Amino acid sequence: MKAVNILTTEKDEIAANFHAIKGRLFGTAELEAEQSRLQEELNVVAGLIQQCIDENAHVALDQIEYQARYAGLADRFDQTKARLDEVGSVITEKQAKREQIERFLAELERQDGVATEFDENLWYSLIGFVTIFNKEDIRFTFKDGTEIKV
Repeated sequence: MKAVNILTTEKDEIAANFHAIKGRLFGTAELEAEQSRLQEELNVVAGLIQQCIDENAHVALDQIEYQARYAGLADRFDQTKARLDEVGSVITEKQAKREQIERFLAELERQDGVATEFDENLWYSLIGFVTIFNKEDIRFTFKDGTEIKV
């Protein structure tokens, strides 16, 4: 409980620091703009692929040139889709981490004074993990990333 009590005494500073930097750490506006651009590009490339297929179906084309054009468009589509998926994952991760820290701070704010006995719910809501290097070096890492050595 010592680690939790150390954290509880610094809860106002922790909350203020989080609110000061949360926009930079968890902001997704630029990623969402990129996601929108990538989705538009994906739609354009899909249209170009469909035009390529339709043209090949209705006009006698050199099949080597057609295959090269189709392969280039398919590659562009795959690369754009991969980046779109990557950006979507980063957005989701940032949102999830922000929510986790906000839940952590809400639980921390509910703490009034020091804990005098073990509270399993408090423990699971605040502690991310504990690392034991040896009996003199035990570190508690909280869900907001704060690490305390006891």
